[in-house]
This record gives sequence, structure tokens and C-alpha cells, in this order.
Amino acid sequence: MDLNELLNIHEETCEKCKTMMIRKNKDYTGGNTATDIFANFNSAKIIGMHPVKGLLIRVIDKIQRINSFANDKKLSVSDETVYDACEDIINYAILAKAMLMKERKEKEDYRNGKNVLPD
Repeated sequence: MDLNELLNIHEETCEKCKTMMIRKNKDYTGGNTATDIFANFNSAKIIGMHPVKGLLIRVIDKIQRINSFANDKKLSVSDETVYDACEDIINYAILAKAMLMKERKEKEDYRNGKNVLPD
């Protein structure tokens, strides 16, 4: 593999991840009328956990799935590939970044006297 092949994989993967994020966000946040794009992760607050920590637990699940594939050279659940798990991790990283950026902005807005309370 050369750099051009790697960059092609990057581009194709990012496009696939973006499409998947759009589809999954509807499923996990309440459908087309949902107003909280992080609803499923924010539910971690119910048990006193920061939403990003809840997200990281899901990343660990994907890492374990990839680890199992590396060990056994196969997966028991055939409708989700090891590539799917890699793409899920990419999307989780983007979601974590977005959640942290949102949290930082809300805190800055609050400190600057805007009527926004951080979660």
C-alpha cells in the first residue's frame, strides 16, 4: 500500500462514516423530530455519568470486538464487520469531540453572562 491508497481509504471511510452518522443519529435520538442530537449519550446522566464517559464505554466495546477478530480471524455476528466496528469508533470520536466542544461553548457562554446553563 502506498500513500495514495491510504488517502483513498481515508476519503472513502470518512464519507461512509458521515452517511452512517446521519442514519444512526435518527435512530438513536428520537427520529426526524428529535432536538437533542446527543440524546442517547446524554442518557448516561441518569446514572450520574458524564455523557462522554458513556460514549467511551461504547468505544471500548468496539475495541473489544476488533480484538476478538484479531484473535479469532472471524466474528460470530456476521451482519457487522470488523470494518463497521472501525467506522463506529471514528464516529464515536467525532461525537465525543462535538460533545466536548458544545460543553465548552455552553460554559463560556455562561461565564460571559448569556442565559445558557451548562449541563
